[in-house]
Amino acid sequence: MSVTDPMEDILKQLRYQSSPEARERILGKASGAMDEMTTSAPPPGEPRIWRMTMNTKTGKLAVAAAAILIVLGGITLWPARDAETGQWWLGPPAAWGQLIAESLNKVQALVYREGYVFVGDYGTTHVSGNWSRWYKTAERRRRDKFYDETLVSTMWEVPEDVGYVLRYDVSFEYECYTAETYETSPTPSDPVEMLRLYVGLLDQADRVLGTKTFENKECVGFEVSASKYGSNPEDWIDRIWFDTETSLPVRIELHGRPVTGHPEQTFTFVKDEFEYYVDVPAEKFEPQIPEGFANTHPDNIRAARELEEKGEMVFADVPAELKDRIVAALDQAEIVTYGEWGQTRVYLSRYAWRRDRLDGDHLQSTEWYVIEQEDATATNLDFNDETFRLVHTTVDYQARTYKAVTHGREDRPRHPLDGIRHPIGYIDRADRILENKIIDGIECFGLELSARKYGSNPDDMIHRLWFDSKTYLPVRMEFESVSESSGRKSVQVKDQFEWNPVLPEDFFTPQIPPDFSPAAD
Repeated sequence: MSVTDPMEDILKQLRYQSSPEARERILGKASGAMDEMTTSAPPPGEPRIWRMTMNTKTGKLAVAAAAILIVLGGITLWPARDAETGQWWLGPPAAWGQLIAESLNKVQALVYREGYVFVGDYGTTHVSGNWSRWYKTAERRRRDKFYDETLVSTMWEVPEDVGYVLRYDVSFEYECYTAETYETSPTPSDPVEMLRLYVGLLDQADRVLGTKTFENKECVGFEVSASKYGSNPEDWIDRIWFDTETSLPVRIELHGRPVTGHPEQTFTFVKDEFEYYVDVPAEKFEPQIPEGFANTHPDNIRAARELEEKGEMVFADVPAELKDRIVAALDQAEIVTYGEWGQTRVYLSRYAWRRDRLDGDHLQSTEWYVIEQEDATATNLDFNDETFRLVHTTVDYQARTYKAVTHGREDRPRHPLDGIRHPIGYIDRADRILENKIIDGIECFGLELSARKYGSNPDDMIHRLWFDSKTYLPVRMEFESVSESSGRKSVQVKDQFEWNPVLPEDFFTPQIPPDFSPAAD
């Protein structure tokens, strides 16, 4: 049987009382409760104030009142905790949401970091080296953009006339700058407007994420569909994490944002390292343009450099909606199978894939790749999923052996569907539209794309992509390259596509024959 501190019960009662009569009655209980408390003499050298104060009823009332004021005074920063668990976030959102908003009202300047993560549809993640540090007040803003630890550019926004802001952008990478005046609201901006938006949405949260540690702070998270504000699509998910002690936001995550040209990936934007009550030096907001920097946009210098390095680019007149139709068709596919190099059959689903290696009609080996995670929600493949595992099982029918290897996020193989979707992201930049032709009895349209149009690929790397004219799904994909050492041309082919075939229920479950032995390392 547990023993409850009577003073703790009294303070809990007082927290929810508003009338003076009720507070006076409970304060009397506090004095009586203190009569029942035993105190021991403090160790030598420690103050004796508490013990002396407790000797009189007046002293007891004063101490009780002080304790109560500590609790009530802290409410503006520490919301009322649930009576059963001590977790304030389990209480009514209307109450503690208002208290958090009141805390944000006191913030005059805000500093935070903003970065992003590339998240693949099938489990791959990559934290970008690009990130920013924001400085915001009611009248001025500054953003320092970095690549790793190198400062790449700085943006300042400073008031010019009433209702107008002057924006300076300085690129240290391209040694240039721009200055532009644009109209804005005549009222001062709110440095915590973003945070206030999310606090206002908390009573509409789809789920509570529980507690997690960020920046050495215990935080509780809430997940909200971004469709609940603005005109955002259903698959955009936002998360906001609060310090369980101060109740102030510690981290905001915006999941599922599209990456232009990359249908196989999304962005997750992360805002963290918040500093609330800081004095930002005035000189931080004074634009500084280095001597000798050109007054032009970085895109102009970037385009000139690309022309010098890669030469003139050729672009076909690809219909603007074509890529959208192909991506939409891919999104509807649950399972796909295709041939690779004429010797391998690949079977893909969202959470598992399989490779059968053949010699003619004879099966030599099978590899299964199975993604495992505890969280099966829409964001279960994001970079926060610490339970992510990919189990790679290989069965060698020739050697009669098997091997199973478990991968985490850092060393996992890439999902083959990423490899299918990646070049499709660039078809609006195709070099030419190929003549329609029949492939495997299917009328197809084709596009040719030089891989030099993205990354640092060589001039002689070519993609040829063929799609079903009716379904817009891939029928054949050719990847042509030339070996640097031998000068030989080679073409990798994916063909014989089947979309949404019916497969046995256990098709992606590893099957190890009982008499096979573990393979030697």
